[in-house]
Amino acid sequence: MSTFCKKVIEHMYDSRLEDFISSFYELYNKYKHLDEDAFFKEWFDRFVVRNLMKYFSPIIITENLEDVRLLKRRAYVAYVKTYWSLCSYPRRYPSKVEEAKRFFNIKELTPETLKKAYRRLVKEHHPDVVGKDKNSHVNMVKINYYYQILRSYLES
Repeated sequence: MSTFCKKVIEHMYDSRLEDFISSFYELYNKYKHLDEDAFFKEWFDRFVVRNLMKYFSPIIITENLEDVRLLKRRAYVAYVKTYWSLCSYPRRYPSKVEEAKRFFNIKELTPETLKKAYRRLVKEHHPDVVGKDKNSHVNMVKINYYYQILRSYLES
């Protein structure tokens, strides 16, 4: 049971990281009053524990959570720091902005062109349209990731 519980916990943290990458700018705006460690506890840990309580006893959770949490914490806090920096100072990362513009095939970045390009790609790649294969999910994560970069740039 211990190995299975650890695998479930790892999967939950990894899924939560994908959610974070897809919506980091909105999360930054909501949680920017917290430092990276406090955000990790609030957004990652609480979610995982709350969902684990549905399937495992508190004893099993306690026995397995800390090992996985410590394993994931350093890398995930580094992700948070990087994305928070991008949100705070998007003009310091012109290569990321250019990469995102190329992804959306945008020459001149305006809120209108971004919105139009975002909607076009979502219509092409959304899992409800193309089916729920692994590629559609990965494509949506990329679309949302680049969208967050350009939104942070436009709003700075």
